[in-house]
Amino acid sequence: MNFLMLGRLEIRDVNGTIVPVRRLKHRQLLATLLLEANFPVSNHQLMESLWGDDPPPSAERNIKTYVHTLRKLLCPDDLRSTPIETQADGYLIALDRDDLDLSVFRDHVRQAKRAARNRDSDTAHHHFERALDLWRGKPLLDTKGSRALDDAAARLSEEYVASLEELSEIRLSLGRYREVVSDLRPAVSANPLRERLWGQLMLGLYGAGDRAAALSTYQGLRKTIVEETGLEPSRPIQNLHQRILASASVLDLTAPQAPLPAVEARPQAPIPRQLPRDPADFVGRAEELVRLGSLLAPWDGNPPQHIVAITGAPGSGKSTLAVRAAHMARGHFPDGQLYANLHGATPGIKQLEPAEVIGRFLRDLGVPPHIVPDDADEAAAVWRSELDGRKILVVLDDAADLAQVRPLLSVPVGNTILTTSRETFAMLDGCAEVPLGSLRGTEASAILAKLAGAQRVAEDMTATAHLISLCGSLPLAVRIAGARLANRPHWHVADLVERLANERRRLHELEVGDLAVRSSLTVSYDLLLGSAHPLNRMAARALCELGLLQVPDVAPHIVGALLDVPSDLAERAMERLVDGHLAEVDETGRYRLHDLVRLFANEQAPQQGTPAARGAALDRALSSYVATARLAVDLLDYPNGAPAEVDLSTDPAPLASEEEARTWLRRERANLLSAASQAMEAPEERTARLGVALTFSLFWHFHHSGLPPGFHAVNQQCLAAGQRLGDRGIEADAHNYLAISLSMANRCEDAVRHVQRQLFLCRELSDPHGERRALGSLAELHLRLNHYEEALGFAEGQWRIATALGHNRGQHHALTMIGAAHHHLGRLDQAFTVLGDALARTRRNGDVYQETSVLEKLGDIHLDRGDPAAARDHYRAALSCAHTAKVTVAEPYMLLGLARSSRLLGEVEQASAYLERAFATAEVTRDRLLEKPLAQEREALLAARGRPLTVPDRVMTP
Repeated sequence: MNFLMLGRLEIRDVNGTIVPVRRLKHRQLLATLLLEANFPVSNHQLMESLWGDDPPPSAERNIKTYVHTLRKLLCPDDLRSTPIETQADGYLIALDRDDLDLSVFRDHVRQAKRAARNRDSDTAHHHFERALDLWRGKPLLDTKGSRALDDAAARLSEEYVASLEELSEIRLSLGRYREVVSDLRPAVSANPLRERLWGQLMLGLYGAGDRAAALSTYQGLRKTIVEETGLEPSRPIQNLHQRILASASVLDLTAPQAPLPAVEARPQAPIPRQLPRDPADFVGRAEELVRLGSLLAPWDGNPPQHIVAITGAPGSGKSTLAVRAAHMARGHFPDGQLYANLHGATPGIKQLEPAEVIGRFLRDLGVPPHIVPDDADEAAAVWRSELDGRKILVVLDDAADLAQVRPLLSVPVGNTILTTSRETFAMLDGCAEVPLGSLRGTEASAILAKLAGAQRVAEDMTATAHLISLCGSLPLAVRIAGARLANRPHWHVADLVERLANERRRLHELEVGDLAVRSSLTVSYDLLLGSAHPLNRMAARALCELGLLQVPDVAPHIVGALLDVPSDLAERAMERLVDGHLAEVDETGRYRLHDLVRLFANEQAPQQGTPAARGAALDRALSSYVATARLAVDLLDYPNGAPAEVDLSTDPAPLASEEEARTWLRRERANLLSAASQAMEAPEERTARLGVALTFSLFWHFHHSGLPPGFHAVNQQCLAAGQRLGDRGIEADAHNYLAISLSMANRCEDAVRHVQRQLFLCRELSDPHGERRALGSLAELHLRLNHYEEALGFAEGQWRIATALGHNRGQHHALTMIGAAHHHLGRLDQAFTVLGDALARTRRNGDVYQETSVLEKLGDIHLDRGDPAAARDHYRAALSCAHTAKVTVAEPYMLLGLARSSRLLGEVEQASAYLERAFATAEVTRDRLLEKPLAQEREALLAARGRPLTVPDRVMTP
């Protein structure tokens, strides 16, 4: 079947016959599934699409009915072949890419953009045309009435217009002006404030020979802009109008001109709905829920309490109560609910830093990532501004202490922070604390009755009371006991009491805090381990194996590697743990252990096999991380780093595209760093080598896109591991990577010491490639330290070795450094000659990465020669190369050069825009070398302009 969304929602069978979906709710449900094709959609998302914030009590039952009806429509003869699959908390529609027009559209757009980057205009034009031909009108036209789907339709329409703009740009470059005009006339009518479309239409009309119509189009645009906004059209559009107006007959459309404005307006972010699933079987804590309700949603209409803290012992049910209370009060926070697990008491997992949490929340609220500050105080200021005028509930689960959450607490009136912690918050001003003790007897009995059956619990109240006492009246322990009774319907309550009584020592521990949960977990674990069902026994093994790996969460692929089983079987085992409340799932396919369960798993791991077997399981998981990381960086066309010597025993996760690779690296970043760090601390040689291999595989991806916090420390672990293993090769590479990260932190003297050690080791190892890299690094570092003669000597040394090896990129780098050294020594003609040779070589050999640097250095020379126009051309070309090579870290240098050259050409406004982008990108890449030159250019622009700039007063975030 084919599913069509880019217009009216349609289903067509193999004969092309339309399968009618007559009811609106059925169309809305199908559209929601199709928007996330091949990904699970939770019941909560489906309810939001179908009923917004006010689902009926029967919503989940209705959804099941609607799904059943859709399945019958799609597969009337065999419901087993339906593409709609049931998931743990929702549904998934499984489709091939060609079955959904939206997927086909996005595939063509990706291919078009790839061709455009490769300067293949004809291929790009073909794919953009095929993509846009799929559109039959406004998307999801017959699913109206759902805010979530209306928002989705608006985002799809934006994809259409953005692709039309790209196609129009290519058509203009190919001289296909009449096609531009034909497509853009209706587009500007539908998007009257989109200046880029208007500008392209003006160019198309002019190119087609209709100068008068081009001028008339500008007047139409100006009238619309002034009437709607009170503003004049942007400077690039005005300049284009003047050029057309001043042209005698033929305007040179290939001449350089300021780019037409793209749409820079910040898209409206969807309202965040991040609360975990509402615990439908919640029982007890009635008094605490009433108090929480009065604090979060006061009955008298007053604003909610500023800060509410739920505190108590481990296993007291803090997190579950917080989620339940948040769901009950969510209607009083119409602007959304944010949620984060801070891992304050999660063994082996690094606590989340305040700046990290605020940064994530700001991005969720629609703040562009490149302007989110890294500094906690600065981020907190943006956080307060974003919440001003809103009503948002923020749930901070599992805070280690007050210090971990303090930067998030000062929020405007109308917003509430709801946090859970083992530590007391009583000393905090403006905080209402809700402490949790043991369950009341009636509440614990109610939990048991709900799980095991009211009749069984009531038939022997003495045994029930005894059981609750043995469980310490802690919710986690009581629930485990109830689950065990539920799994043994022939048992009486007294049977479980007698069983627990045989574990006298453990039951004594059950009465004292943490040990109580451990005893309860042992009961649950024994049920799985002693089960006759193989899946239960595998789940018990999975629990133990997960205790080996110190990462925040895991995907089925990693669990499969630990267990040495296929990932689908590993997923079933994890779902069994979820059913038994021994694992948690925040999103489909991502599993984590509660901190107490993780402690228990660590204790049980030695019982699951020999140290060698446990080491092999950990190595398989690490091997999977390494293999997948290497595949991901290959798909993104990044260098793979030094190939630390290690054999990989597992296959990578099935990544097949750049988008999948980028998503995997983003989602797994914390896990990758944590796993690498854990591995390098291990005493076993193979495990440590896997940690080194993982770090090295990720280096250039992180370097090109901006080193994450803590990555320098992980590289230091690589150096320590190499020294411990006596592996001079690892030592040399680690010194190299440490030097690069230190140079980005503007610690060039420290970086030089590491490279000198790298050079010594490479010569000792007779490693000419390593020696070549070290000499190149020394040349670059001495340039930055203004030691130009020394830099020239090192660069010439790199040139000699690279030439002997026939290593093109080494030659390119050496020539670039030689040219730059001559430049700084005042030998401009000699520098220009060397860099010209370097540019020719990089282009001949397809080395876009090094071409970026060569073009930047040529731009610098043109500036010193007094030719800012030529300099700007080179910086623009360098920026384009940086985009093609995905070297984000190079972009602020090119933008700074463009700001300088534009200022010297008298284009102060354009210079200001370039400088603002340079500041923003430098913040992302955390390159401290730019602090001084950015500040100097800022002062020069202030002097040239005579009034304050829009760029930040600060230079870089500390």
